[in-house]
Amino acid sequence: MDPEKAFAGEELFPAAQPWDTVYDALWVSHSEFWLAAGDGPGADIVTAIPEGDCVKGNGEAIGIPTLGSTTRIAAVLSVWESPAPDGQGTLLGTSRITSPTRELALVNVEGREPGPVLVLPDEGEHEVKVWRRTARGAADPECYDIRVWLCPTRE
Repeated sequence: MDPEKAFAGEELFPAAQPWDTVYDALWVSHSEFWLAAGDGPGADIVTAIPEGDCVKGNGEAIGIPTLGSTTRIAAVLSVWESPAPDGQGTLLGTSRITSPTRELALVNVEGREPGPVLVLPDEGEHEVKVWRRTARGAADPECYDIRVWLCPTRE
């Protein structure tokens, strides 16, 4: 499945453009997948199990719930220079992730499938918001819009 085709015809960023964007697709089981710091392996996903229909983070990973228990999903990951504008679909929540290597990747229960890694402009703690759009038809995947930006420094 080409994840970009899953978002064809949608104007994902009508008001502003992200700093960078990558598209990914995963086979998901157990009704969840993760956004993980680094290139995926080694992140503690066990303590970031989504709760109900909401995202849950543990600092190095964010658990994202799916509607299907075993399904394919498509995701667009975007990084923004300031707080991202709202996406479309159902807001699953907000969390924070710390990326010491400036890399974020999607991970399923079995580990990381080959796919792109989003490289952030800065390392450190980032705010993350996640939206879900249900599948349009039986053969279409659930789609996830994941937007990331650097948390403001606290003084």
